[in-house]
Amino acid sequence: MNLATAAVRNAPALDPYPLVLLFVAAVAIFILFIEAGFRLGSRHQGKHYKAQSTQVRAIMGAILGLIAFMMAFAFATAQNHFETRVSNLAEEARVIHNAFLFADYLDEPDRTRARSHLRDYVSLRLLLEQTNDPSRWDEVATLIEQSQNLQRTLWTLSLKQRHMSPNGLTAVRAGSAFGSAVVGIIDIHNARLQAELANRISWVVWVALYFTAMLGMLVMGYHAGMTGRRSPIATYTLAVAFSVVMMLITDLDRPMTSIFDLSNQSLVVLEQNMDLMISAD
Repeated sequence: MNLATAAVRNAPALDPYPLVLLFVAAVAIFILFIEAGFRLGSRHQGKHYKAQSTQVRAIMGAILGLIAFMMAFAFATAQNHFETRVSNLAEEARVIHNAFLFADYLDEPDRTRARSHLRDYVSLRLLLEQTNDPSRWDEVATLIEQSQNLQRTLWTLSLKQRHMSPNGLTAVRAGSAFGSAVVGIIDIHNARLQAELANRISWVVWVALYFTAMLGMLVMGYHAGMTGRRSPIATYTLAVAFSVVMMLITDLDRPMTSIFDLSNQSLVVLEQNMDLMISAD
């Protein structure tokens, strides 16, 4: 089992679900905990519990502050993952272009084959970038496997640049620049797989974040119930705001984003340039 297949099979359990569904579920859960806390606090009204109101308010502020800190940490981590994917995409376009140029070192018909395979490789990568439906993990795994098959084919072509030296050792001719470029393609491919499929926010962080948020909603509702005063609009707005931030973090951390746009323009321009160079021959 390769890295792509393992990562796809071991993807986080919530990845196949649409972002809108997760948002609605988060809002519903937070509101449910607010209501549960309010009903529990309503049972504890009266002079005997007024002294506890200040303590509950302080605890509520501390928990909400902790939630804000954890959200900031998770958002920064997810943003870093997203920026890494953006830079890797640009780097992949660069190394593929280099390999396409170095293919001129090859003799015919290997030169034509290499350029054609590289053109197909870019098409596969574009198709993979356009597959932004989290439920299509099997299709993603198939596209990655096809990309790796093309890498092996390109490497086989680069091996034809080798010859045996007089002492029986394998030497590399000057035309092996193409082979180095193929190695670069394989390296950046592995780096992208690591960044997109394996380098994710840990499920432990997600559990801690949601658990702390639910406790915060519970204590907030409890305090409102103790005092007998609450603003439904304000409390529900807070639940929605927390859910929005949660969804932004989720989308940034997912390989296939829904809200944020991972531009594949560098690959589109590369594909167009390849077509022009191939047609000019």
